Amino acid sequence: MNQIKQMFELQQKLNDATNGEIWTEGATKEGRQISWLRCIYMEAAEAIDSFNWKHWKDIDSQPDLDNAKVELVDIWHFIMSEAIHFGDTGFADAYLETQAERDIDPEKMVEVLEKIVAISASANVDKSQNSLYRITALFFEAIATMGMDIPELYKRYVVKNQLNTFRQDHGYKDGTYIKIWDAVEDNVIAFNIMEEQPNLTPEQLYKKLEEEYKQVD
Repeated sequence: MNQIKQMFELQQKLNDATNGEIWTEGATKEGRQISWLRCIYMEAAEAIDSFNWKHWKDIDSQPDLDNAKVELVDIWHFIMSEAIHFGDTGFADAYLETQAERDIDPEKMVEVLEKIVAISASANVDKSQNSLYRITALFFEAIATMGMDIPELYKRYVVKNQLNTFRQDHGYKDGTYIKIWDAVEDNVIAFNIMEEQPNLTPEQLYKKLEEEYKQVD
């Protein structure tokens, strides 16, 4: 199974449902302009904050590696969205064999993220498709540096994709959705479900979320 191709299909479906099929023209069905590149560099900046880079504060604290992975998955959402917008998704298949590095290197990770910020910020001005290819190459370098391979990226992406879909279907936009389920945030519950049952399909995971949500007070 080509897991990268399946992730693109899931992202297309989510964007269509959330923003209307017009989103590929650069705006939502409500007429809001979309900047996937801005989303990328903002998420990359948040990922940098997962690492202890500040020389004046908490100098002995450890990197929040799990949060860094969460931010990387968010970046991947936006890379795929920009690629679909451009009409070219096949180029990402070149990274199917990405191998996880054994040792996580925080300093290297921050350097790669800084490059993503710089390129995506400038690309947001010049709209270069070649910049997207460079960002994608850096992204897969980043997940390898974080000790992730494609199967782990896929698992984490499916969790976030189905949770995002579930949120949209249950009142996220109008503010009626309940994000804390019995004192636990919904994304923690979603990931725990996938950890316990790693072979769930996206559709099966969605049903599991429905079952859990029915029990929320």
